[in-house]
Amino acid sequence: MLHSAFGDNDTDNGKEFFKGVKIIRLIASQINHGKEFFEEDKELSLEYAMLNMKAGKKALDDCDHKTAYCYLLTSLSLLPAEKWESHYDFSLRLHFLLADAAKSSCQYEAAQLILCRVFEKARCLEDKLPSYLLQTESECSLSLLIFHRLHLSISGSFFHSSSSVLQAQGKSKDVYDTCASVLTQLGETMPPESYSLSTSPIIINETFDAYDAVDGEVWLMGEKSGDKTLDMTLQFYRAIGFASFFIKPHHIAIYFACKAVQLSLKKGVCEHTALAIVQFASGVIKDSNAFAC
Repeated sequence: MLHSAFGDNDTDNGKEFFKGVKIIRLIASQINHGKEFFEEDKELSLEYAMLNMKAGKKALDDCDHKTAYCYLLTSLSLLPAEKWESHYDFSLRLHFLLADAAKSSCQYEAAQLILCRVFEKARCLEDKLPSYLLQTESECSLSLLIFHRLHLSISGSFFHSSSSVLQAQGKSKDVYDTCASVLTQLGETMPPESYSLSTSPIIINETFDAYDAVDGEVWLMGEKSGDKTLDMTLQFYRAIGFASFFIKPHHIAIYFACKAVQLSLKKGVCEHTALAIVQFASGVIKDSNAFAC
């Protein structure tokens, strides 16, 4: 089969053969000029859909987002109407990549429509997590851009009387609500009504105690956890902490930073543990610039 010839499982041979070579994109482009000649052949269409997804992924890796979007859209057009039933894993992966390419090409409405389709068709929460995270990143990007521009132009407190900040806060609320919903489904807890600025030192001290209990230095040097759900959960904690920075009191952001570190202390070190620690530390010392990293 054609996709096997191009290293279907990213084998070492496939990686070596295509290292630094854009032959996949070249072949896909040539084939797509005549795709009307094989669209009726379901088996061949699937082969070329896989080829186009590979070409789109390679274009994404090369930061050629508009080209990636075209390849991935072509891949989608080659799949049968019942693709979610007959080719679930492929459809899930393709829709995520397509949404990523659309977002990176500033086609935010298209990206949102694609993500909504994933939320509708995905079979379980775990399959939806990457798309939820992509959605929050899309909504956070405007806030992050405005934050850095304001930080460069205004010293001191920069949250006063700015329509741009109000716009950023609108997006941040969407991020907060999405993350709160996902984290709750993952079994995490939101700040209780009794939680306030005066009680925030309690959760901070609990975090320090948990760090001491596991011998923090040994924990940090321990084997990296392969728990993908843990890694995803920490990313949602990061996103909700960032959103809280804009629309909630400071102690709410502190709450999520503490919960992220406590979770990693309990389940192990993963890729996003270091950033969770940075946010926790910056929150404790009330360093707003560091907390929004």
